Amino acid sequence: MTRILYILLALIVLLVLITVHEFGHYCAGKMFGFKINEFSIGFGPAIFKRKRKDGEQFSIRALPLGGYCAFEGEDEDGVDKSGSFNSNPPWKRIIVLLAGVTFNFLFGILTAVIYLMVNGYSTVQITQTINQNNAQTLGFEKNDIVVAVDGKTIEAYRSFSSLIADYKEGETFVVTVDRNGTIIDITTAKQKFDAFYYVSYNSYFEGKLFSKDEQGNVREVSIDEFTENIISCDSSIESGENAGKGSALINYLSTIYKDSSCTASYADDIELLLNGDLENGIYASISYSSSSTGIGIIQQYIYKDYSFFEALVKAWPFCFYLCKLILVLLVGLITGAVSVSEAGGTITAISQIAEISEMGIGYFFLLLPMLSMNLALFNILPIPSLDGARAVFVLIELVFRKPVPRHIEGWIHTIGLFILLALVVFLDINHFFLSSIVLRL
Repeated sequence: MTRILYILLALIVLLVLITVHEFGHYCAGKMFGFKINEFSIGFGPAIFKRKRKDGEQFSIRALPLGGYCAFEGEDEDGVDKSGSFNSNPPWKRIIVLLAGVTFNFLFGILTAVIYLMVNGYSTVQITQTINQNNAQTLGFEKNDIVVAVDGKTIEAYRSFSSLIADYKEGETFVVTVDRNGTIIDITTAKQKFDAFYYVSYNSYFEGKLFSKDEQGNVREVSIDEFTENIISCDSSIESGENAGKGSALINYLSTIYKDSSCTASYADDIELLLNGDLENGIYASISYSSSSTGIGIIQQYIYKDYSFFEALVKAWPFCFYLCKLILVLLVGLITGAVSVSEAGGTITAISQIAEISEMGIGYFFLLLPMLSMNLALFNILPIPSLDGARAVFVLIELVFRKPVPRHIEGWIHTIGLFILLALVVFLDINHFFLSSIVLRL
């Protein structure tokens, strides 16, 4: 039952996005005085319709998979028909044709603002620095919060790891940190570090670690002392299957207790610290890092909120970032870098929207700008039957002062529409059926 509700939600999302698109055409058409025959939400038989005195009809139709704004004489010469689509100047027609894409983009900005306010963004806070084998990590301190890398701020669309990913070993760059309200620039470079142990979720274990000596005396162990003892066990690191299980680490953990009463058994204490507090969802309190190249910090993610005005400003680059991802995927499909089985048609889209929506409200709000940008980019492509191709034909008329014969343009768009529909069906069949058959073979 829950799954059905999410599928209905997915249908509503697609219907809203398409209605926004067609409403863009409608608003631009009304602004320029185009005659509009019908504005419809959905396809198929009308379940509700209302006609105004000027002849314009509003309809809600049975199939919630689209919609349209029907202008008078779209595929006719219409020179003598007042207010018809093709009797208007080409520049007006281009604006009307691209208004749907524009409304989708603006709707994407609006929903991106909501997403950024709801979800915020994550940056990293330094929990400790590494100093081993004379490899120095200079400048960083515990609790520093990373703000930017080489002047590029950490955002919802730009993570710390992505900003430093392209720097090679020894190549310097500047990391800007917030240290108790003071902004500091630190010049650093990636270097090689040997394998080591480290403590994650430091704040969770602060004030919760206790040590008991052989005489049974109990004292609280600070997180800094605990961390230092874990790091000092590096010499006991073993290779292969036993990596991260050095005897020195186990011996140290045997004296550490998670609660002040110290009533838990010896074995349970070690398990709690190695695997985390399962009841409260805390995992991997002690972690092992293999030898790697980095800047010598251990980090934890912290979340920051956007105010309304911050979200409004950040929504623009965020949406451009989404457009870039969509274009990369599209180019990948064309070049073969992305498998066709990963793409899909309308049914696939509905299924994936439902699945992602089930993951939480944050993911749902991320879907809205992504889908809106996707619809805008897709419709602006110069593919017959889409707005982009229709705008190209009007542009040809504007340049050469003569339109392509309307019946030829009409046939091109009709053929293009059938090809698109066939492609959508093929992608859905390929995604749901052919791929599963190949996997079974």
